[in-house]
Amino acid sequence: MKTVLILGATGLFGGHLARQLITAARFDVVCAGRTEATLKAFTQTHGGRYIAFDRSTPEAALREINPFAVVDTAGPFQSYGTAFATACLEAGAHYLDIADAPDFVRNISCLDALAKAKNLTVISGASTTPALTSAVLTAFNMPTIDTIETTILPGNQTPRGLSVMRAILGQVGQPMQLWEAGAWQPAHGWSRLTHTALQVGDTRLMPRPASLVNIPDALLAAHFSAQTVLPRAGLELGLFHHALRFARFLPFPLGPLTKPAHMVAGWFQRFGSDMGGMRVRATGGGSTKTWDLIAPDGHGPKIPVQPAAILLDHLADGLVPAGARPCIAEIPLAELETAMARFGARSEMR
Repeated sequence: MKTVLILGATGLFGGHLARQLITAARFDVVCAGRTEATLKAFTQTHGGRYIAFDRSTPEAALREINPFAVVDTAGPFQSYGTAFATACLEAGAHYLDIADAPDFVRNISCLDALAKAKNLTVISGASTTPALTSAVLTAFNMPTIDTIETTILPGNQTPRGLSVMRAILGQVGQPMQLWEAGAWQPAHGWSRLTHTALQVGDTRLMPRPASLVNIPDALLAAHFSAQTVLPRAGLELGLFHHALRFARFLPFPLGPLTKPAHMVAGWFQRFGSDMGGMRVRATGGGSTKTWDLIAPDGHGPKIPVQPAAILLDHLADGLVPAGARPCIAEIPLAELETAMARFGARSEMR
């Protein structure tokens, strides 16, 4: 049985991936992180093995585990470079991550020569963005795409971890580069308010606010030759969404407020709904195609780890070419939809 090492396995997303792989029983799952007590409690409850180590000095742990593949779900990816991915390659392991920082995902290609020399695979952004969004755009099969719009809309009752809250607050008011009208334009996170009403079949959610976010969907422009890419995200409760919109004018970053903001959000978690989802829309050649996804019962956080889970199976089957690259058009949409349907997520293309 091949060994998969999951970094951040006790976090929100890493926990979903670890439990899914342990249940599937195809891999020997080793849960990794800094806190041994937390890891021990997790594996006692869900199964698998654990090892406590620091990502900044992983060499000894990698030699001990000798993994077939490593999945980094910990982050924050924007705060470190490719040293950990390089260490995984040097240890003879494939490397995947669910990074949401566009520069990190783009720069993973610098490891391409090393990965090919070792006949290993390094894929960054094996998550909602850009793995799932690019799969949808590929399935649209449009001759030309001028404008791409992606919108992620979690339900307010959906579980959220500190890392998710930190990522949200870290975007607010921060400068970003937006690909618009065929050029990079300056913009700011959590600006340009819109509203989106997701619909799948006869299930229609109330319109939710959404604003610009700096995520790896910015990389879609080059792959699909698009003139404009507008990546957005929103919070179901307008109170919180608009509070963040106005907070972007504050003269200090909001990242240090993560813990109190997470506590306040918890006070309001009973409001709103447990239904989240996303939209991908493309316009070009005089036509528009839209894909909506709705995930019920608080299962939205399972969506970001499905691309990584599928890629692990593909790697084990020898189906993924060697090299290092962002996760763009790596997985067919039908395969992702089948995986998400297992926890009740439904989608519709129109």
